[in-house]
Amino acid sequence: MHSPLGIPLELSATFGDIRPNHFHMGLDFRTNGREGIPIHAINEGFISRIRISPSGYGKVIYVDHPNGTTSVYAHCSFFSKTINDFIKPIQYKSFLNELDILLTKNQILVKKGELIAYSGNSGNSTGPHLHFEIRDTKTEIAMNPLKFGFAVKDTLPPIMTAFKLYAIDENGYLIPGKSKLIKVEKSKKGVINQNQLIILPPDFLPTNSSLAVAVCGSDPIGKNGTSFGLYENLLFKNGDTVFQSKVNRISFEDARYVNNHIDFNEYKASNKKFQKLFRTKFNPLEIYEIEDIGAISMKIKDTSKMKIVLKDINKNSFIYNFQVLINAENPIKSKPFFNLTDYFVPDSSYHFKGSKIEFEIPKFTFYEPVKKNVNLEKMTLGEAVTPIQKAIKVSLNSLPNFPIEKQYINVNSAGNHPLSTKAENNKLVAESKFLGSFSVKIDTISPTVSISNFKENDTLIVKEKLTWKISDAQTGIKEYHLFVEGKWHPIEFDLKNNLLIFRRNSSFRSEQNLELMVTDFCGNTTFWCATLCLSEL
Repeated sequence: MHSPLGIPLELSATFGDIRPNHFHMGLDFRTNGREGIPIHAINEGFISRIRISPSGYGKVIYVDHPNGTTSVYAHCSFFSKTINDFIKPIQYKSFLNELDILLTKNQILVKKGELIAYSGNSGNSTGPHLHFEIRDTKTEIAMNPLKFGFAVKDTLPPIMTAFKLYAIDENGYLIPGKSKLIKVEKSKKGVINQNQLIILPPDFLPTNSSLAVAVCGSDPIGKNGTSFGLYENLLFKNGDTVFQSKVNRISFEDARYVNNHIDFNEYKASNKKFQKLFRTKFNPLEIYEIEDIGAISMKIKDTSKMKIVLKDINKNSFIYNFQVLINAENPIKSKPFFNLTDYFVPDSSYHFKGSKIEFEIPKFTFYEPVKKNVNLEKMTLGEAVTPIQKAIKVSLNSLPNFPIEKQYINVNSAGNHPLSTKAENNKLVAESKFLGSFSVKIDTISPTVSISNFKENDTLIVKEKLTWKISDAQTGIKEYHLFVEGKWHPIEFDLKNNLLIFRRNSSFRSEQNLELMVTDFCGNTTFWCATLCLSEL
């Protein structure tokens, strides 16, 4: 395959790296902190999708290839002339600053190595780079690009700094209060101490529970040893494979299950990412290589020999041996740690309806059993710290004496989150991936618009790029349009910096009347108008 970048490839993130609420679904390549590096198609094919968005992947191109894969090039600054000439008429015809279009096989063909775009920092990028993916064209499942010839030189094995032991039930759910942290110790010569004996107290494994393990580690890659996420994790008991995972394929639909693949409570408490060497019964991620959930049965007063093996994609390995002993004469009898009356469980749906609010919770919203906390009078559901997989549907009564289109649902969940709200039968309806306290709020305040990089009274503006600072205190920016001499022209929204950007060409010169219109999600609109004297470019 052809390199996707016009400079030597250097990784800044790998496939499967753990991020908040998702796995990283591709490779990030450094661009030396610069925008405008040429991006090339890795193989022949055709442009199948073009998207421009102020969030997410920003400006992104999808190329379908004859071998059944799709390559994705995200956070671009500009598209090639061929692609730009294709989308501009669509934007002008439909008044679209943002677009998401699907193309047929013969509309834009590309050759292997053809220039298709330039690297940038658009969308939710935190700095200039290329986010690159390879997907299965039919299923759109993301696949590890390092399995497709983009491997990098790597002679360093993965590193493990600590691991944890847990008690889990038959579904793989963590039993509260039953975990033990073990740090990986080294000798004075820097050699990792092996075969330490870990003695667990008599009450660590209640009746009908099993032992489970999670690891905290990373994989250093490249000459500077920058650390990335783990690729392959294995766990053995007395020589038998108990668990194996490999981050080769991840469905976008399941990517949020990263919250269940790690010890989420530990992550929230310490920011440390302990990856489980087990899984819950209903975790559908395709990274698990063994059907069993990874539960370890233990015998009282019997020492079990355990081995953790971490491998990177280049077969460098880290091996750690330890032993576990349950120090008890007889198993400790205990009741199940949850019951169906008091707890939400993953494989059930729920419906709560009161005089003010209604909650609809679909199956597989929760990852683990969660104590029910519903107050219909106070309009609260659950705790802000609890992660959920699926959005819950929330319906509230609209407020009297206010136009319904100016109302929206807000959830207070470690901060205020305005929800995309619809009006249905005089009620307000929204979906939320946050738990917390819900309320109806009013938004009648228009967005603010101010000049950013020029002055309205400048006698001659020589800048090619004109920018405005925009913001909205409540529901956020929904639409933005620019008219020059009454004619609509496309502009860009840099959401990270709250900037609207107009890139003018040589046709915009001398005195021009500009009108900018910015609207929020409750339909409040601000107009900015001025006559500017623009220089030739």
